[in-house]
Amino acid sequence: MEKLALRNCPICQKINCEILHTQKFVLSEGHPLAGGYDVVCCQHCGFVYADTVATQKDYDCFYAKFSKYECDKASSGDGDTPWEVKRLENTALQISKFLPDLQSRILDIGCANGGLLKALRKLGFENLCGIDPSQVCVANTQSSGIEAHTGSLFQIPDGLGRFDFIILSHVLEHICDLKVAIQAVSNLIKTEGGIYIEVPDAARYVDFLFSPFQDFNTEHINHFSHISLENLIQLSGFLLKQQETKLIESAPNMLYPALWTIWCKAINHPSSSFTPKKDNLLAESIKRYILKSNKLMCDIDSKLNSVLAKYPKVLVWGTGQLAMKLLAETSLGNAKIAAFVDNNPINQGKVLCKTRILAPNQIKAMPFPIIIASILHGREIEKMIKHQLKLSNKTILL
Repeated sequence: MEKLALRNCPICQKINCEILHTQKFVLSEGHPLAGGYDVVCCQHCGFVYADTVATQKDYDCFYAKFSKYECDKASSGDGDTPWEVKRLENTALQISKFLPDLQSRILDIGCANGGLLKALRKLGFENLCGIDPSQVCVANTQSSGIEAHTGSLFQIPDGLGRFDFIILSHVLEHICDLKVAIQAVSNLIKTEGGIYIEVPDAARYVDFLFSPFQDFNTEHINHFSHISLENLIQLSGFLLKQQETKLIESAPNMLYPALWTIWCKAINHPSSSFTPKKDNLLAESIKRYILKSNKLMCDIDSKLNSVLAKYPKVLVWGTGQLAMKLLAETSLGNAKIAAFVDNNPINQGKVLCKTRILAPNQIKAMPFPIIIASILHGREIEKMIKHQLKLSNKTILL
């Protein structure tokens, strides 16, 4: 189905698009983002993105006040778990090959808890700096002895100066105003300076699907292929030096597709000299991903129906992206939920579906079965329930 987009294509700024999927969420009270959007494909350049009514200001508010990366129990960019240390060290090694000078001034925008900067420091780089919208993440980075400031691509701290190299690792998929963001990077980087950009590889979503519509969430609103990323960055006057695909671990033994690129700020290279290419393959890959996700969602709904037929009241562990979708799209939305449980303190105390979100230690007197609304961390949560909390509640994995 074709329509005129509410959000202009973030790359070519056209508004004619094709609706590929409509994604819905049930959000906690006070959540600043939208409760759903159409996933669309730009008919002019082929970019796939979320046609959301949420503004960049809404996203800035979300990452400043609701950042899940503050929690050391989440995948946080902190580099404290063996699998995450390995991922960050590999990324740091990739970057170091383009930076022969250990005194290069490096800025990581969206640094979370500073894990990548710490990996670069291990390689001998000393002139390191991070920016993150979360004050907690900034404090965590500073506690490691690394310079860090509260801010974002849209709120650059005063007095930072210019950098030899800037890192945008898993940042651009979260940004509403992409062209403004890249211009901000251009203003921060020295002439002939470099940029490392890493984003999820949307062309390979379908090959690494473990949870229905896992990549269509409240946070990831841009779905890049190599072509679309090239279009965005070259239109801003940068030259491509290298591009590669990679697989990263989003959890132990859980592989996720990404692509990375290195760019150089060009001298006398006007963006007007670059003609965007049309990506004719991305939408077809996304359509296959949608079909596969629909099958997964139907299977989960069938399981939920049989569970809820046996148990009149349940606990739901997890209030993240999967839970928000299940509440909107499956029979879980009609279930009698005694309480939601979440291990992340930032979610505890909030209200979801008129029900309080509790900490794990607050459910010891509740004998109801626990539906674990996480596929990525399901087994880990089940072990915590049985062995750490020593609860006898029946657990249901999806």
